[in-house]
Amino acid sequence: MISRRAFVLSLPLVSIMPTAALSDARRSSVIITGQAMVLVNRYRASNNKEPLVVDARAERAALRHAEDMAQAGALSHANFKGRLSEAEITSPSAENVAVGHATVAQVIDAWQKSSQHRRNLLGNYNRFGMAVARNASSGNRAYWAMILSE
Repeated sequence: MISRRAFVLSLPLVSIMPTAALSDARRSSVIITGQAMVLVNRYRASNNKEPLVVDARAERAALRHAEDMAQAGALSHANFKGRLSEAEITSPSAENVAVGHATVAQVIDAWQKSSQHRRNLLGNYNRFGMAVARNASSGNRAYWAMILSE
C-alpha cells in the first residue's frame, strides 16, 4: 500500500504560464495548485502537519473566485459559503486571498507571516486548490485565491 506522503510526493506538478506572461494578457487566469503544493506542504511538514492533496473542486472554486476578484479589482471573501456550496465543497473549509504578489512563493510567504492566513495553512485540512487571475480592468494585478477543506 502506498503511503499518503509517497502519493503526494509522486503527484506531477502543474505546468503554468510564467507570471510575466500573464501580466501582458487582457484577462488571464490559471490554476497553480501543483506549484503551490510543494511550498505549502513543506511549510506544513515543518509544523508537523499532514500534507495536503489536490482537490479539483477547490481548484475550480479558487479559479472562479480569483477571476471574480480580478474583474472587480478588489479582494473579497463575499459569499464564501455560497461559493463552497456551489462547488460542492463541504465544511470545515477556509479561504486565503491576496493581491499584488508577483509569484507563488511570495504569496505563500506573505500568508505564512499573517496570523489568520497561517492558521488556515496549518489548519486541519487535507485538500486544497489555488489559482491566480489578472484582468486589464484592474491593472493586471495578480489576484490569488486558495480554498482548503477536509
